[in-house]
Amino acid sequence: METANCGCCRDDLPWEGRGTKLDISGCRFSLYPMTDNFVSVILGALEKTDTSAVWSQSDALSTVYRGKLPYVADAVRALFINAWQPDVHMALEGQFSKGCPGDTDGDSLLDREGPAPNQAEIQDRHFPVLCKLALYPMGTGDYIDEIAKVWRMAEAAGLNPKTIHYATRIEGDVQKVFDYLEEVCSLMEKSVPHYILHFTLSVNSPTNEG
Repeated sequence: METANCGCCRDDLPWEGRGTKLDISGCRFSLYPMTDNFVSVILGALEKTDTSAVWSQSDALSTVYRGKLPYVADAVRALFINAWQPDVHMALEGQFSKGCPGDTDGDSLLDREGPAPNQAEIQDRHFPVLCKLALYPMGTGDYIDEIAKVWRMAEAAGLNPKTIHYATRIEGDVQKVFDYLEEVCSLMEKSVPHYILHFTLSVNSPTNEG
């Protein structure tokens, strides 16, 4: 049986300067407030979020944060929480990643130390979140074991994981969900050479699941 080597993690790939040796984690995401004033919601959240600990760039499709994992996760969490409104259906779609052999050493901020800059401001804000996620541990033959670990982590965190087609669904307080996503990334960064964690968050959904 072939292993789950992702190909891009091989040592015999033909391009030069493959990957980076620096401690760069990243998250690319798009925020979707389902409201007529979505522009002000997005810009207001960006204004409230301290991104001084990450390298950031936005374009017409998405925003990317790059740097040390705790600061990247802090900035994504803060942006989502700062954008939340009690009567607005909103989704955030994104992916955390580290270790891609096609990555570069540039476009990063790695000299930051100390507490995450948004933590004190957002740590006491709570609301329920639905989340689906798909984890891709790359360059390892025991990827199923890695996926099983993060499933058990969701159970231990009380996030009620459920298998759905092509993904896992969890639900819980926004702080617990983001804590979990960061813990998954931290585990993967210690366990595999390259990973992608794709996730979608939703709040205030009008969908009746009864």
